[in-house]
This record gives sequence, C-alpha cells and structure tokens, in this order.
Amino acid sequence: MKFNFKKALAVFLSLSFLTLSVSAASIKTGSPAPDFSLKLTDGTNIKLSDYRGKAVLLHFWATWCPPCRIELPGLDAFAKKISSQGEDAKIVFLAVCISDTEENRAAFMEANAYTFPGGLDASGKSARLYNVAGIPTSVLIDPEGKIENINVGMMTEEQLADFVKNYAE
Repeated sequence: MKFNFKKALAVFLSLSFLTLSVSAASIKTGSPAPDFSLKLTDGTNIKLSDYRGKAVLLHFWATWCPPCRIELPGLDAFAKKISSQGEDAKIVFLAVCISDTEENRAAFMEANAYTFPGGLDASGKSARLYNVAGIPTSVLIDPEGKIENINVGMMTEEQLADFVKNYAE
C-alpha cells in the first residue's frame, strides 16, 4: 500500500480543525469562565473566582509580542484608573503573561514602569483553558463569572473603552 501524503495531510488538518472547533466552542460568550490560579507579581496567590462580584478584564500577553508592547501603555493607564477607584470599581484588571520567563516578565515590567496586576503563567495552563491561540487576547468576564466578550488582537484605548464600557467610564 502506497502512502498518500496529501490525503494524510487532509485528514490530519480536518481532525485538527474539528478538535479546535470543539474546544473553542467551550470558550464563548455566555459560557462560565474557567477558573485558574495565578501567583501575582507581589507574591499573592489568587484564583479568578476570587473576583466574583466584579467584572474582570483578563488579558493574555507576552513581553516579546509587538502588538502587546503597543497596547500595554493604555492597559496600564486603565489599570491605574480602576485601581484609584478602590472598592467602588466595578471591574478589575488581571494580566497573564504567557510563553515567557519570570525574569523576562519582571525586567520588562520594571523597564516600562508598568504596575498593572498580573503574573506569569509559566505552565500555560490558563492560556490552554481559554484556548488562547493568538496574543494579545482579552476576555471580559461579567460579575457572575460568565464570559461576556472576547477580543483576539491589539486594542486601541478607544476600543478598550468600548470593550469595558458596561463596567468602566
């Protein structure tokens, strides 16, 4: 029997597409946001579910990602703005650095004077839970813990404001 590379490739790609379609179907607007744990920069261990009762802007990024580097100043400003609102804030910002090392993440944050809350997902577990296939990826989670909106790709400050308009001015 002769091996048919084109046919094998077509079958592989079809099965891969079906697998990705099935897994991506579980992460869609209206579905419960998968819970995960993360060690924040300040050493605090949190779970996403700790923020229940407030909306969460969950942002996946990497230090080596050019679009991430462009949008991070606006996200840092957003994080400072909502942080200044204290307990009155309707939303929290959580940045998850992926595909990187803690040394690179910490140096990048310090070099750019970023103070937004977040940490490193060294294992990639949270990114897999959210089927992150491209970065940056932002996921808006409502106060009840359901996914309200998903954006793959860079957002301008205006797009960010529109993305979170129900929870931040």
